[in-house]
Amino acid sequence: MKSLLSLVSIPCIFVLSGFPVAYGNDWVLVFEDQFTGTSLDTHNWSRIDYVNWQVADWRKYQSRDSELLEMNGDSVTLWGRYGNYKTQSNQTAEKATYACAGIYTLNTFSFQYGRVEVRAKFDSAQGCWPAIWMMPKNGGTWPASGEIDIMEHLNYEGSIYQTLHYTNNSGGNASSSVHPDFAGYGGGHKSDWHTYAMEWTVSGITFYLDGVKTGTFSSSLSSRWPFDDAGNEFYLIIDQQIGGSWVEGAGSGGIDQATLAGNGAAFEIDYVKVWSDESYMHIIPEPSLFGLLAGLGALAFAGTRRRRS
Repeated sequence: MKSLLSLVSIPCIFVLSGFPVAYGNDWVLVFEDQFTGTSLDTHNWSRIDYVNWQVADWRKYQSRDSELLEMNGDSVTLWGRYGNYKTQSNQTAEKATYACAGIYTLNTFSFQYGRVEVRAKFDSAQGCWPAIWMMPKNGGTWPASGEIDIMEHLNYEGSIYQTLHYTNNSGGNASSSVHPDFAGYGGGHKSDWHTYAMEWTVSGITFYLDGVKTGTFSSSLSSRWPFDDAGNEFYLIIDQQIGGSWVEGAGSGGIDQATLAGNGAAFEIDYVKVWSDESYMHIIPEPSLFGLLAGLGALAFAGTRRRRS
């Protein structure tokens, strides 16, 4: 016999938010996490593992050490630090190394076409590279299958990068990017809470910062545009990153070991929401019992949501 949660898992993705919230293009809210509770919801996310030194720069110091991910009751913090960690998968003893936390929906949720919205804030530190981005569920050769970078921040810069990676008409690597600064869009300081968003349709992809459109890129850029390929669903990645040729080559170079060995560099996420079309066969995560009860309570109170200052 199926469990109660298995029987109600698909409709509950809407109950958890109170109502099936519409967001244009006939999209409804299909995924949401507000990071309440004392542990990461594994129906939504998996921790990103260290693999080996030959992986891409962003994954070089990814670690599952428990202290690098902190649940705050209504947000989650992904830390970048330097200290004694068991970062390497074959390492039995702790040793001094850079280490950082990341989460993704590779095994739990993916979609094609829709809107992603993430409210987050981060510390600045030389060598740190917090990012909110997406990769194709079915893999494939990079960048032929595409990459969507909703937000990347380098070191102490007063701006972010919002970028698409794909293949150009000649078969070479191509990218299209905007580099908005906080002062010119949402205002406030880069360490404040900001909302990063992306809208993805069959005709193109549009980026936003604090509700203001920063740039739109259309499929006319390449005859090999991968983002409208049939069934090319993407999953979410949110991670603190340390080091790599791109981030270390920007600004003064290197990594601020003193900061990372002291307080560390925090990347805090308030919420993640995805709106999309119900007709797509998304991977829908089953809600936890805590999330189910919380969602039913939210429905009773007309689906109101807290805001953080």
